[in-house]
Amino acid sequence: MFYETVTHLGGTTEGNATEAHALWLLRRAVRRTFDIDLTADGGMLISWTAHRQVGEQVTSYPRSIQLRPHLPVAKALTEATCYDLLLIDSVRDAKYDPERRVMTGGVWRIPQAATARLRARGLVVVDDRNRVQQSLAARIGLFAMDHRTRTTEPDGYHYPAGGGARRYSAASVALCECGFARHAGDRDEARRHVTGHRHEVGGDFARLLVAEPATA
Repeated sequence: MFYETVTHLGGTTEGNATEAHALWLLRRAVRRTFDIDLTADGGMLISWTAHRQVGEQVTSYPRSIQLRPHLPVAKALTEATCYDLLLIDSVRDAKYDPERRVMTGGVWRIPQAATARLRARGLVVVDDRNRVQQSLAARIGLFAMDHRTRTTEPDGYHYPAGGGARRYSAASVALCECGFARHAGDRDEARRHVTGHRHEVGGDFARLLVAEPATA
């Protein structure tokens, strides 16, 4: 489940959203090429510019939908937990054994304690046939871990290599865990590069998510 905040011309509306509704929102955002920002807590921010016509006057205004999982995943994604989630994602026959309270798939088995943690933290979903898959929040959280972004402090004052008076440089670099790097004239420009990169890779990942058949 997610907390949903919708920003519109009249203000904001808050409520709850199921995983199915979140996927529907992602599908619509992909289809309409809205900006998609996937967050480390397992949520998302979908934003776009809406247009309203009254007579011959057209007004543009920002719209957005933010989803925050009831159980944020960022702190739960330890190295061991990520390993278990990748195991689950590696096969199509991952199952939950209600008698032994473990998860199995192929030749591996996730022990009771780890299985309980995965379920309690909302990192997996189990259907009525005991099939298991990563929750949407877990998938987004894992993706966001690989795309943590930052911008560097401006270079500041320095002396030219060939000598001369001290100079000031506002240059900054936009960086992402995935290896993306872009030099910019100042930090604001670097932040724009970072935002553009997140929207690009977030949109690509969202297209993969909505194209996958539901298995749980």
